[in-house]
Amino acid sequence: MNNYASPVHLYDVVYIIIPRLHRAQKLVNNTLDALIDTAKNPNDLHTRLEQRRAFTLELQATLTNLEHLLERYRADVQTLLKSNGSSGNRAITTDEMEQDAIERAKDIYQKVVAFQTGRRSVPW
Repeated sequence: MNNYASPVHLYDVVYIIIPRLHRAQKLVNNTLDALIDTAKNPNDLHTRLEQRRAFTLELQATLTNLEHLLERYRADVQTLLKSNGSSGNRAITTDEMEQDAIERAKDIYQKVVAFQTGRRSVPW
């Protein structure tokens, strides 16, 4: 797991990390669904189903911890959203689980970018 030392700002979580995670989720799910639908042998099907299960578990844990983070900063998130990002931004303090979720979200996105650019054969 990468260690991101720079301070995290609420704007980054709301407008960059979470939207990228949702785009990555859509691409991974669509890709794995297509691979599952076209699997020709049981081993390939099993592999793709296991990949989808692992991705779903990873994503669920990541989203749960990001939701926890947003809940702790609810007032600032509301201000940020109401102002379309022009106010309410601030550096945030994360607990271990929230920091892990941010790092995992970034890692998921990096894997998807690697897939889209041909450096990975599957997105997950």
